[in-house]
Amino acid sequence: MAVANLVKRIELPRGSRFINEDVRPVGTERRTWTFLTYHNFWLLINCNIATYLTGSALIPLGLTWWQAIIAIILGNILATAALILASLAGAYYHVGFPVFSRAVWGIWGSQFVIWNRIFLSLVWYGFQSWVGGQCTYLMLLSWDPNLEKHIHNTIPASTGMTSAQFVSYVIFCVVTLPFLWIKPHRIQNFFYFASSVTLVFFLVLLIWALATMGSDGFGDTLADSTPLPVTGGPQSVTWLTISGIMSTIGGIAAGILNQNDYARLSKKPGDAIWGQTVAFPLYSIGASVIGILVTAATQKRMGEAIWNPPTLLAALLAKDPTAGTRAAIFFAGLALSISQMGSNVPGNALAGGIDLASVFPKYINIRRGAYLMALLSPIVNPWRLVNTATVFLTVLSGYSVFLAPMTGLMVAHYNLVAKAKVNVDDLFVGNRDSIYWYNFGVNWRAFVAWIVGVAPTMPGFIAAVNLNAKVSDGAKNLYQLNYLFGFIVSAAVYYGLHIVVPDKKLDAFIKDGTTAKEVQAVYDERWDMTYSESEPGSTEEHSFQRNKGPHSLTTVLPLTGTWARLLRSISSDQMDHSQAEASDRERATSSSSTATPRKFSIRSNFAHRPTSGPGPESSRSHDALSPASASASVSASGASAISPSAPSEATRHRSESAAVVHNGLVRHPVPVPGEGSLDPSISLDPPRLEPNQEVAYALEDVPGRTAHAMALGSEQDPYFLDAFRSVLLSDREGIDANFVQVYHGGPDVDDCPMHFLLLLDEFPDHRNEARQMASDAIERIVWPHGPALVRLYFRHVHVGFPVIHKTRFLRQYATAKLDIPTSLRGAVYALACVFWKQDATLARIPCPFQQHELTNHAQEALRRELEAPNLSRLMSALLLMHMVPPDIDSVETPYIWVMACQATAIAQMLGLHQDPDKWNIAPWEKRLRKKLWWAVFYTDCWSAVSHGNPPHISYESFTTPPPDMDDLRSGEDIPDDLRHMIDPEDATFRISDGARFLEMITVSREMRAILDCSYGVRSTQQTRTQLIPIRDTLKEWPSLIPSCLAVRPYAHNGPLHISFFATQVLLFRGLMFPATRAAKVTPGSNLQRWLSTALAEFELFTTFMAYITEEELTSFWGRLSAVARTQLILCGNFLIYLFLLASDPRDVEFAYRLLEKFHGSLQTLGATDDIAARVFLRPVILRIESFFMQATELIKHGRTVVLEPPITTVPRGES
Repeated sequence: MAVANLVKRIELPRGSRFINEDVRPVGTERRTWTFLTYHNFWLLINCNIATYLTGSALIPLGLTWWQAIIAIILGNILATAALILASLAGAYYHVGFPVFSRAVWGIWGSQFVIWNRIFLSLVWYGFQSWVGGQCTYLMLLSWDPNLEKHIHNTIPASTGMTSAQFVSYVIFCVVTLPFLWIKPHRIQNFFYFASSVTLVFFLVLLIWALATMGSDGFGDTLADSTPLPVTGGPQSVTWLTISGIMSTIGGIAAGILNQNDYARLSKKPGDAIWGQTVAFPLYSIGASVIGILVTAATQKRMGEAIWNPPTLLAALLAKDPTAGTRAAIFFAGLALSISQMGSNVPGNALAGGIDLASVFPKYINIRRGAYLMALLSPIVNPWRLVNTATVFLTVLSGYSVFLAPMTGLMVAHYNLVAKAKVNVDDLFVGNRDSIYWYNFGVNWRAFVAWIVGVAPTMPGFIAAVNLNAKVSDGAKNLYQLNYLFGFIVSAAVYYGLHIVVPDKKLDAFIKDGTTAKEVQAVYDERWDMTYSESEPGSTEEHSFQRNKGPHSLTTVLPLTGTWARLLRSISSDQMDHSQAEASDRERATSSSSTATPRKFSIRSNFAHRPTSGPGPESSRSHDALSPASASASVSASGASAISPSAPSEATRHRSESAAVVHNGLVRHPVPVPGEGSLDPSISLDPPRLEPNQEVAYALEDVPGRTAHAMALGSEQDPYFLDAFRSVLLSDREGIDANFVQVYHGGPDVDDCPMHFLLLLDEFPDHRNEARQMASDAIERIVWPHGPALVRLYFRHVHVGFPVIHKTRFLRQYATAKLDIPTSLRGAVYALACVFWKQDATLARIPCPFQQHELTNHAQEALRRELEAPNLSRLMSALLLMHMVPPDIDSVETPYIWVMACQATAIAQMLGLHQDPDKWNIAPWEKRLRKKLWWAVFYTDCWSAVSHGNPPHISYESFTTPPPDMDDLRSGEDIPDDLRHMIDPEDATFRISDGARFLEMITVSREMRAILDCSYGVRSTQQTRTQLIPIRDTLKEWPSLIPSCLAVRPYAHNGPLHISFFATQVLLFRGLMFPATRAAKVTPGSNLQRWLSTALAEFELFTTFMAYITEEELTSFWGRLSAVARTQLILCGNFLIYLFLLASDPRDVEFAYRLLEKFHGSLQTLGATDDIAARVFLRPVILRIESFFMQATELIKHGRTVVLEPPITTVPRGES
C-alpha cells in the first residue's frame, strides 16, 4: 500500500502512457529557438574540451597536423550533412527524437533506440561533469597551490583521482544542478552568456599561446612528415585519415541522433537548418584547430605535448605560481567550467531527460529526467574515462558503430520511405489503430536493417577495444569506415525492405495523394493545446484525438485506410437518437468492467464537412453530450475552422483514449439521471495544472455549442461560478450547457471573474434543411467562380473593412468550405461580385448572377444561424450591411439600423464588449475579438447618424481597448500553402491597411464624443462646450495621418477621409447649435461665431471631392452603403446648410462657390458606368441638384425658406 501511494504521488498531473507536457509536439509559444540560438548551442557543444582534444586522438597515431586538420574538416562536413538530414522531422513537425523514433522502430520497438541514447547521455554527462570538475579543481588550485596537501587523499591511486579532485567534481555537479531546472525553450539567455564566455576564452587561450611561444617556435606536434606509408594496411596514412574522419563524426554521433529534440524548438525550419549548417562545422573545426595550435605552441616550454587544457593550466601554475598567474588560472578555470556546463546541460542532461520522459511519461518530465541523469552519472566512473587520449578516442568514437545505423534508419524513413510525411497523431496511439504499430508495436524492418549495418563492423570494433584481439586487416579497415558504412548500409536495407515488404497502413498514408508540404501545413500550428488527464490509476491512455477541420488530416487527405479510421475515432454527434442510446448502453456495459471514467475529456472534432442529409448544423439530441461525444474545439493560431457544424454521420464510435485538444476544453457531462447516481470520479473541477500553467479555452468553433458571455447580471453570479462548478440540466435527462471560466478575476473587487456559458445548440430538422438549402443555392449560383470571388474579395473589399480573419477563412475554404457559415460565404461572394470586371479572367464573360440573389440567400441563412451566433456570423452581419442598395433608394432604409442593432447584440452576447487580454483563450481569438468589437462600434456609431437615433453602445458598457497594429496583423500573413488563393500583393500584412483601420476607429471615437456632447437627448449647452477640444484634435488630423493614407486610385482610403469630413459636419453643427432664425441675426451667437470658420475648414472637403477619380470611386469605399453614402449625404447637406445660414455677403458667396465646386465634382463622377458608384452618388446628387433648381428663389427671398418646416426628402438625422 505504501509503495502504491508513493507511485500515485509521483505521477505527473497530466502524464500518461505515451505523452506528457514535455513529450508532446512543441506549440508555437515554445518554439523560441532562432538562428542565433542554434549558433550559440553549437558553439557551446563544440567549443569544449572534448572537441579541443580531437587532435590528440589523430596526431599521436602518426598523422601530420595538416592531415589531421583535413580529416577534421571532412569529418565535420559529413557530420553536418547527417545532422541536418536527421533533424528535418523535428524542424517541420516539432516532435523530438524519441517520438519520431516510434515512426521508425514502431511504438514499442522505439524503446530499444531510446534506451541506447539514455545510456549514452548518462555516460557523457558523467564524463563531462568529471572534466568540469577538473576545471573547478583549477580554480581551487589557483587559490591554494598546496591544495593536495591540505585535502588529505584517502582515495586509492588505482581510481585515477585524488580526494581534492573528487571534491572539485562534487562542487561542479552541485553548481550545475540549478541549471537543470531550465526547460529547453527557455534556455536562450543561458546560451548567450555561456557561449560568450566560451568564445572569448578559446580566442584568448590561442592568442596567449601564440604570443608567449617565443623564439623556440612550435613543437613537433606540427611536424610536416610522417614515417607511415601513404597507402596499404590499417596503419597507412590513407586509412588513418579515414579513421580520423570517422572518429570526428563519432565524437558527435550521439548528438546527431537526437538532434530532433532541439530542432523541434525552431521558430521556423530554416532557423534549425541554417543555424546548424553554419555553426556546427565552424566551431567544431575551430576548437579542434585551436587545440592543435595551442598544444604545439606550448610543447617546448612545457617539455611535452599537453593536450588537456586543465592539465596544461595546472602545469603552468606549478611552473609559475605568482599572483598574476594564479589570477589568470582562476578565470581560465571559471571559463572552462562555464563552457563545460554550457555543453553538458543541453547536450546530455536535458537530452537524457527528454528520453526518460518519453519512456516514463506518466512519471518523468524533462526536469525529473535531467536530475535523474545527474544523480546516476557517478555510476559510470567518469574518472576512468579520462586516462589517455587513446582510451578517450575509443570511448568517444567506438559507440558510433551502433549509432550510425540508427541515424541512417531515421534519415531513410523520413526522406526515402515516408517522403517527408509524418502522421503525428498516430505517434501517440499505442494500439493497432496507429500506422506505426507495424507488428505488435515493432517494425522488424528497422531491426533487420540495423543488424545488417552493425554486424560487419563488430570484429573491428572488438579489436579497437581489445588490442590483443586478432582480426584481419579487412575487418579493421571496415571498422575504420564504421559510421559511413553503418549509415549507408542500414539506410539502404531499410528502404529496400519497405519497398519489397511494405507496411500496408504506412504505405497507404504515404501514397494517399497529398504532398509532404500539405501534411506539414496541417500540423504546423496545431499544437498550442492542453490535453486531458485521466484519474490516477485509470487504465485510460492519452492520445491525440484525430480531429476534422482545416488543421486535421481528415479534411485535407483522402479518407482511405488510416484516414477512414480517423473518422471512426471521432465522436458520433450526428447519430440519431436511437443509435446514440444504443451506443451509450453498449459503452456503459463495457466501461463498467474495464476502466474508471475519465475526469476530463477534451476533444477536437470541429468543423466537420456534412456528407448528406441535414444542413451544416444538423439536429443534436441531448445525448450528444454523452461521454462519447462531449467535445471542444481546436483553434489553431490564425488558421483553424471558422464555425462549428455537425460532424460526419459516418462517425459511429471513437477511441476510448483521452484526447489532446488545441486551445479548448469541454468537460464530461454528468451521467443521465435515472440511470444511477453521479459517479464521484466524474468531477466538475477544473483540470489540475502545473504552477504558472493555465488552460487555454476556445470560445469559437466549439462544435454543437454557443458561447454566451456571463456578465454580473447573468443568472449566475460570477463569483459563485468561480467557487462552484455546475452544469445546466435539461428536462430531457441531458445537459443543456456547461460553464468555462476564462478569467479568475483580479485583486480589485470590480475585476470580477469571467465565465462563458457553452449552450448546447439544438435545431429542428426543418431549420437545418433551410440552412442547407441556402448553402446549396449560393454555391450553385457562384459555381465555378467561388475561388475567383474569394480572391476578388480580399483584393478589393477586405483591405477597406478587414473584419475577416484571412488565414482562418482561407484555410477552411481550401479544406472544408461548406463548414464556413452560409451567410459568411454568401456575403463574401456578394461583395466580391461587384468587382467582377476587374478580374482579367472573369471579365471575359458577363457576371451570370446579380448581387441580390446571393444577398437574399445569405440574409435568410443568417436569420437562422443567429440562433447560435459566433464570431463568424457576426462577420456576416457586419458585411451584409454593405451591399449595393436598390437604385430607387435615396435614403437609408430601417434595414441598416436593424442590422446594426443585431450586430451589436451579437457582439455583446459573445462578450466582445469585455477586455479579453487577461482571458485564458487563444491569442488569435483575443486579437480578433478586439478587432470585431471596434468594427461593431464603428458601424453602430454611423448607423445611428444615418437614422438620427442614439447609438446602441455607450462608453460605460464596454472595456475592450482599441486594437493595435499587432492585433490587426494577426492572420494577415498567409502561409505559403494558401497563397495560391489570393493575389501576391494580398499575401502579407500591409502597414497601410492596419493604419487605415486604426484611423477609422480614431475618427469614429471622436464622432461618438461629438454625439454624446451635442446630440444626445440629455445634451446641454454645458456639454457642448466639450466640443472645443474635439475640434482642436480634428483640426490637426489631416496633417498627422501618414502619407500611405492619402487619397489615390485603389488605395482604399476614401472611407477614412469621408468619415473625417462627416465628423467635421457633426462637430460644426454642434458648435453652431441652435441654428435658429434668431441665432442667424444675433451677433455673438454660436451660429455667427462658427459659420465662417466652418466654411473655411470645409473647403478641404470640396477639394477632396475634386481630386477623387473614377478609379478611386469604384473601389470598395463606394460600396459602404451603410456608412459612406450617409457620410456623403451629410457633407452635401452641410454645404447647403452653410449657404442658407450665412448672413455675411462674403460667406454667402464663398458657400455658393463651394456648392458649385462640389456640384461639378458630382457631375464628373456621376458619368461613370459603374452601377454601384452611381447608386452611391445618386442621393447626394439629388439633393444638390434640388438646391440649384431652387437657388434663384432662395436668393430672391433672402434664403428665409430654410427656416420653414424641413423638406420631406431630407432623410432623418441628415439635416
